[in-house]
Amino acid sequence: MLDFLKRLFSNQDQDLTFVVFDEDPESSTSYHFRPSKLWNLLYGSLVAVIIITLLLVMFTPIGALMYNSEDAQLRQRVIDVSKKVQALKDSLDARDSQLSEMQQVIVGSKDTTFSVDNDFATQTETDQKSSELDFSSEVSTSGMLSQNEIIFSKIFDQVPDFPTDYPIDGTFTRGYNPENGHYGIDIATKEGTSFKAIADGAVVNQDWTINYGFVLHIQHSNGIITVYKHASSLSKSIGDIVLKGDILGTAGDVGVMSSGPHLHLEIWKNGVPQNPNTYLIKS
Repeated sequence: MLDFLKRLFSNQDQDLTFVVFDEDPESSTSYHFRPSKLWNLLYGSLVAVIIITLLLVMFTPIGALMYNSEDAQLRQRVIDVSKKVQALKDSLDARDSQLSEMQQVIVGSKDTTFSVDNDFATQTETDQKSSELDFSSEVSTSGMLSQNEIIFSKIFDQVPDFPTDYPIDGTFTRGYNPENGHYGIDIATKEGTSFKAIADGAVVNQDWTINYGFVLHIQHSNGIITVYKHASSLSKSIGDIVLKGDILGTAGDVGVMSSGPHLHLEIWKNGVPQNPNTYLIKS
């Protein structure tokens, strides 16, 4: 048999005669063929079988049993969602750690509190959510000043001197636009640049949020509160008395709502957001 196949290969372009003998030697049947045509037929049949198999795999349930592309896409989506969930969990863990540390500081501080002016406590719910100001409850101080010291401080005797200089050296990048939920102005600056108080007042709230980083609220006289957001560090605590020009902290690229190092400043009067540009002058 092997010799026969070798002869077919070696004589592909020659005409060969294939003779078949029956049991009777005198009767026989002969066939004339060319080996090259036989091999072409064999190769063509093999290619046809391969094409038919691929079509069956791609367009029939047989292929689904071997490999399901939709399942692969679904698995990839699950993996992507799992990564996002893990990233969110890490952010929440960091926030919980910050809140836990702040809570320990508040619990360990002296029991001195003061109530914010009722005008601020009546701020509408919409303004409260958008600016993240919550002045409806009493705020614990850090022990720097007692309740009486804050109440009788002379900083609330005079109306703040406006207009005044910007609280930080930088470039004005985004203006006051309450229709789009932007209740202040943005001042771009270098990472770690110090920002200052624009008027005398007392620190009524100090917080850290995922969206805005460190946030500081200062109450002034005449029903005015200033809010500083996206700080990378703060040098003042709840209950501290600040004077105009005092350094409050440093600005940075902090919070998921930040697109670069800058300071966000809001000014509220009697619970109503104000355009800070009417209170400030560019030095």
